[in-house]
Amino acid sequence: MLRLMESGISNPDLLNQSAPGQAREVLVSNLGALIRQERQKRGLTLAQTCERAHISSAFLSLVERGKAMPSLGSLAGIAEALGLPVSTFLQVGLNADAVTRDGQRAQFSIGSSTLRYERLSTIFPGQQIDAVMIHVPPGYRAETISHTGEEWIYIVAGEFHQTIDGTTIVLGPGDTCHFRGDSPHSYANRGKAPVKVIWVGTVPVFRNGDKPQGIHP
Repeated sequence: MLRLMESGISNPDLLNQSAPGQAREVLVSNLGALIRQERQKRGLTLAQTCERAHISSAFLSLVERGKAMPSLGSLAGIAEALGLPVSTFLQVGLNADAVTRDGQRAQFSIGSSTLRYERLSTIFPGQQIDAVMIHVPPGYRAETISHTGEEWIYIVAGEFHQTIDGTTIVLGPGDTCHFRGDSPHSYANRGKAPVKVIWVGTVPVFRNGDKPQGIHP
């Protein structure tokens, strides 16, 4: 059971969904990728991290490439070297709010804004994206912004005007748009009916709280 905990899996039955060897390789790879991501996020080299964690660079390299599994003690040392609690790498199972149901999500807005949101994503260590359903009222126009990362939108209902680098495209139900966040962009609903949009992006919208920060979406 200790090996399962080190892999971030609390339910042994999850391993029975595929061959034991295949399941273990997937788990090790995910853990290693998360460790590498957190190390690189802090600008640390393998050597620097290993010196702090008191393990060899060769071993950590194997862990990050999914070729080795650290013991709980080694994992604790790696977490300490990165300035993180060891739970960062242990609590990576299914979150309570990982599944949301249509019609059951609470809607909210920011201050007096007429935009309404439904939260679609959850929060877990190493997550890369956030997602919301945006309800855009008629006549609404967002300010032009730019930022690092990327965005992807899917139009569920209505006619959506997306402007990127000064070029405006009209999107309808079923249409999508994927673009770089550092391209100046804005959006608008120029019609008379509400627009419903699924927004997915690498901008950390929810990672510092329950409601979107003061940027798009």
